[in-house]
Amino acid sequence: MTLLASTGVAGERLSNNRGGDVHRTTFVSILLIVSAYVLQCAAQNTLPWYAVVEHAEVPRYPVLAISARLEGQVHLHVLVKAGIIVSVDSDRTPNLALLIKAATENVKSWRFSPKVNGGFDVTYSFELRKDEGISSENPYIEMRMPESIRLLARPVRRTCSDCPPSD
Repeated sequence: MTLLASTGVAGERLSNNRGGDVHRTTFVSILLIVSAYVLQCAAQNTLPWYAVVEHAEVPRYPVLAISARLEGQVHLHVLVKAGIIVSVDSDRTPNLALLIKAATENVKSWRFSPKVNGGFDVTYSFELRKDEGISSENPYIEMRMPESIRLLARPVRRTCSDCPPSD
């Protein structure tokens, strides 16, 4: 039996005495398609579909930022080579420097499979609850990696130990 396989080479004929040639050709075809996709992702500065974050530290909402009632969104542009974060840039907003530093330090802890190369954007949302607590507590953290990280913290009620008593 003789089969015609579509491997990108027009009219290539394969023998199917045991199916080995057909399976090998199919494997090579799939490998070429996946390689082309990975190269396209790298050229577009995007992560390939199989890029999964294998390790990441827990993101922190800086205590000083909570005390200062600082909240906002930080957008980072990240470049990955061989599974390691090699470059992080942000949309610089001077009043969010403390949050940018926290987000940058966190994203640098991420690790991917060693085969992952490319780039991606991630948004960190630092939000404060409207109600205040009497002591500090851990923030709520929602991680949709590598697209977004959301941190929701409860600020501590301000006290004034140096203030004169009110009449």
